[in-house]
Amino acid sequence: ASVVEYGSVSAAAHQLGVSLSTVSRDLSALEERLGIQLCRRGRSGFALTSKGADVYGATVELLARLQVFEQQIQATRESISGSFNFGVIDNVISNHGTGLITALSQMHHDYPDILINVTVHESPSIDVLVRDHKIDIGITGQPAWLPQLEYVAIFLEEHRPYVSRRAKEFSNITAAFLGNTGNSSNPIPYIARSYRTDGFREFEQKYPLQIAGRGGTLESVLAAVLAGVGCALLPVHFVLTAQRDELVEIPHAGLPITVQFYIAYHRDTADYPA
Repeated sequence: ASVVEYGSVSAAAHQLGVSLSTVSRDLSALEERLGIQLCRRGRSGFALTSKGADVYGATVELLARLQVFEQQIQATRESISGSFNFGVIDNVISNHGTGLITALSQMHHDYPDILINVTVHESPSIDVLVRDHKIDIGITGQPAWLPQLEYVAIFLEEHRPYVSRRAKEFSNITAAFLGNTGNSSNPIPYIARSYRTDGFREFEQKYPLQIAGRGGTLESVLAAVLAGVGCALLPVHFVLTAQRDELVEIPHAGLPITVQFYIAYHRDTADYPA
């Protein structure tokens, strides 16, 4: 191809940085292998034969295809594909202050070939699922601190006590929170959550609460509160998203309860590429 493009064997040798004899020998070897006289060269100059012109055209096409092949292989080597399994507890995604949606969006933009799977789990199971490589990264507010995992604090979530306006004991519940703490003679009906944190425990020990129901998810706790069964601790962002006009925040002596959320991932994540 270089001999044709530069117009002579000598010019091709110069451009390729090899000796004239090397190019001449390779050209003769190619003609012998193909059984075709590709060109005429001598005192009259260089000229392709008709069959040589056909071979040159095929050569140019072959080199172009090889270049495309090399580009595709390079792109494959540099690309990241596979699946990314992301586990969260319920209603974390609806908290716009977490930055999780922004992070997932950026990930999809940077690695469009990755299949992103988002699943919802109960908080106590997140760590185990990450440990067993069933999910790649988990978001939890109740870390089990498993030795195989790394935990990174990422955001805080604010919780406050709420009660429904339709609750039969609405006045008694709000009055009890504003009264003397620890007065067990006026127990406060309370919807407990299976999701536990130190802040929740401190709150529950501070007031004379009586378990009137339990919920495994925020939706189930919300249903019990709206039905008037009792009061409950709910994330502020969840109440705002739910737009429940019948929910009333209960004034109390303590500060809002904050829950620290963590990203949990396996220490050997690098050994499990996508």
